[in-house]
Amino acid sequence: MSPQVTFKSNEDKAPQAQLDSAGRSVPLAPRLCDAVRAPYTPSHGSAPDAMPQPPVGLEDLGPALGVRVVGPDREKWLQGMQSNDLAAAPYGGAIAGAFLNGKGRLVAIGLLWRTRDEVIVTTGPDRLDALRAHLDKLLIMEDCELQELVGLRRLRYWPSEVPPRSVPEHIAGSAQPLGLELLLPEAEAQSLLEAIQERPRPDLAEAWRIAIGVPKWGAELDEEATPIEAGLDPLLSFSKGCYVGQEVVAMATYRGRVAWNLVRLQIAGAAPAPGSRLGTGAKGRITSATQVGGTALLLGYVHRELIVPASAVPLEDGRTAQVLGLPYGSQPGAGVCA
Repeated sequence: MSPQVTFKSNEDKAPQAQLDSAGRSVPLAPRLCDAVRAPYTPSHGSAPDAMPQPPVGLEDLGPALGVRVVGPDREKWLQGMQSNDLAAAPYGGAIAGAFLNGKGRLVAIGLLWRTRDEVIVTTGPDRLDALRAHLDKLLIMEDCELQELVGLRRLRYWPSEVPPRSVPEHIAGSAQPLGLELLLPEAEAQSLLEAIQERPRPDLAEAWRIAIGVPKWGAELDEEATPIEAGLDPLLSFSKGCYVGQEVVAMATYRGRVAWNLVRLQIAGAAPAPGSRLGTGAKGRITSATQVGGTALLLGYVHRELIVPASAVPLEDGRTAQVLGLPYGSQPGAGVCA
């Protein structure tokens, strides 16, 4: 058994930065030139019988949308605002976290980029206003403030088997399920886009997302979803302490009060349309679908007894889909699944 380690403050957890040959601090985050795709292995169940072609290249995700959080209490405050352990993020890198309301339902998901001077929270365009209003409401007496995020751009590098060449050593990012996420000043982002001109095909990127089971806002995620239902347990810390919605998440994990779960599925033939009924019950539905040859790969919500890999789930068109397992990185938790 490993010895127990205690921390007196978040600063005790801060990773020690490396120094380059000139004595400058170098972030302890993955570098773009180190981003080589590992073979996909699901965390639960099995991979599909047929996988789509992996996307390759540098994707432009547009101007970064989110907020800057500055001030001495920024990390302490953000630990209580979202589900993951910010102190585990390296300087120059990020962790993914879920922002929840008091009922444990999703407000937004985002990346929290940690530097020595600030934390930058980035999210999708459809959740920016909701996230900002949520954080504004909860910032009361803490010695920190929210600032507008301008001048940065988000990129995503979809790794190939060969790392890109001629990439500056200082460019670092955060390894996430869909690739290496980058947050760069606008001019530096444009230079990198010029240096790496290969772009991933949008259809392949979406097919890969569905095949490995990464939930997306507007498809699998909405304001009624909880992180346990949606397979977002990799974004949950059970050791960092309390945060908004934590009691509901803990109850769902340890007492098994989640009736529906997002799963990966496959079926021979044409892909059914998202929104089609899946199994029985009001919440059973297909949320995303893609076609790989003669096999349709699906994401959808099923009742909890059907998350067992190889379970058969009827579709409304009379066919039967096979459950492959839980989404990317998700695993059955104590009491969550039968």
